[in-house]
Amino acid sequence: MSGDPYVYEGTDTLRNTAEIRDPEALAEREQLVSFQALRQMLKEPVLGQFDQAHFAAIHKRLFGEIYPWAGETRTVELWKPEIVLNGRSVAYTPPAGIDQQMRTALASLTQEQPGNLKESRPAMRLAGTMATLFQAHPFREGNTRTLLAFMEQYARHHKQPLDQALINRIPSETRDKLVLATRGEIQPLTLMVRNARYSEEQRAHPVLGRLSAEAFEATRLMGAPRIVLPEPGTQVRGQVVATSYHHALVRLERHIAAVPLASFRVMPENNSRVDVRVLRNDETLDRSQPREEVARSQVVGRVLIPASYVLLAGQRPDDAVRNRIEIPGPSPALAEALQTRTAREIVADPGLVAEVRQIDKSLIERFGREGSAMLIQGSPEQARSLLPQGQDLAEIRAVLKPVAQALMVDDRQQTLAQTQALGRDEPQLGHTR
Repeated sequence: MSGDPYVYEGTDTLRNTAEIRDPEALAEREQLVSFQALRQMLKEPVLGQFDQAHFAAIHKRLFGEIYPWAGETRTVELWKPEIVLNGRSVAYTPPAGIDQQMRTALASLTQEQPGNLKESRPAMRLAGTMATLFQAHPFREGNTRTLLAFMEQYARHHKQPLDQALINRIPSETRDKLVLATRGEIQPLTLMVRNARYSEEQRAHPVLGRLSAEAFEATRLMGAPRIVLPEPGTQVRGQVVATSYHHALVRLERHIAAVPLASFRVMPENNSRVDVRVLRNDETLDRSQPREEVARSQVVGRVLIPASYVLLAGQRPDDAVRNRIEIPGPSPALAEALQTRTAREIVADPGLVAEVRQIDKSLIERFGREGSAMLIQGSPEQARSLLPQGQDLAEIRAVLKPVAQALMVDDRQQTLAQTQALGRDEPQLGHTR
């Protein structure tokens, strides 16, 4: 990038205090430094008046350890292709206009209170300011992270904290919303602000205190079921839907049981089925037992395809019920057999074939016969359309394809056995004379 004083000559690598010339290594180092600084800022915020000097101080706190120019207004033009703009760039403010644009945007923050950010008008006003600051892009690098950290401090200062886990869950999507907002498409960014405010407020749970973002999202999609703390000594059997800071949320028939993580020998995974006893206050796990043995005794099975609690617009009640049906994953014994044994060998084992039949039964109840066939052997696009978001189709098919082969063998054997039985029961014709 010739003519750019911020990069090493003949490269696109930004000049840095560690003299790192590999762009990938620099990106990793930058991410680590800024993340550690951001965590520290949550405990020790950067103090200021939410003006341009405050904004620059936050950038310096985040990147001062890696970039010697941290906190300084850029002196070069910027151009960055954006996917949501079909490869075009945001019209970033020229260096000569940055100070004026920053002062104008930041003045709007100090002249009036933000209001209730769960409401449309205040959220849109804040989103508009964010878009203006994003378009100013005052620094050579690190503008989006600085903007979000600045806005987090501003909102928290005015007792309207935003859920940063929600905002930062998919950074590329947040950036896309900011990019679109600079083109006048302000609604996606406004909705993000409103949702982040609502989420932060709702994560304050009366039983567990503050919920993790994962736990809040899982319970929200389930319709906010009742969460209870099981009595010490209680045996809890169910599916883990999420983990919070100190608890695993285990879905039972009518409510969610918040089981202390101290009751588990190993961290329970989402969608795993567990059978665990809640420890008493004066009790600890028996550490003399082998780790693997305790883990196996607590995790009794996995869910191959979890229930989906997202009710699409116009979804019929019958479809909503079917979407709540889980597809059980294979037991360790069946999982091993599906990889190492033939379909005939699996069918010869009554326990394994019964489990295969249960998986097939659940598939048909959830997807119907046509949907089940599409999931196993349809096009990847068709199959993925049936799955909850984030499910690994290849992993699911690695289980369902050998299950289907075992079913075909078992069906043929049952048909043959029935034919032979009918043949024995039918009257035999003698020789005619």
